Amino acid sequence: DQAFIYQQTYLPEQYVNPNYPGLDYYSSIYKRYKLDFNIHMEEENFIETNEIVFPTPEKAMEKLDLKKDEPSVLQIKTTTQKETDKVLEYVESYKKWDYYKIELIKQN
Repeated sequence: DQAFIYQQTYLPEQYVNPNYPGLDYYSSIYKRYKLDFNIHMEEENFIETNEIVFPTPEKAMEKLDLKKDEPSVLQIKTTTQKETDKVLEYVESYKKWDYYKIELIKQN
């Protein structure tokens, strides 16, 4: 019952159907790209950064129920089309610091 991520996604207008039938139509943006435009987002190029931010912006702090002395993790992801380098999605996510973990594994 506690929010742990606050996310804002920005899409180019040409990939948004203004006549969508309901909110669940966009429950998966990647599914819409695949079905509506034959774009497989998991195969496209992306850059993702993660950094600790302090202070957390006011809106994210409210949504995540963070105190003013708590940091958050800002994740920014930009996905671009391989063939054209056109931006397909830009996402800013604020995550509660105590719900965030990075694990790197190298196996031979």
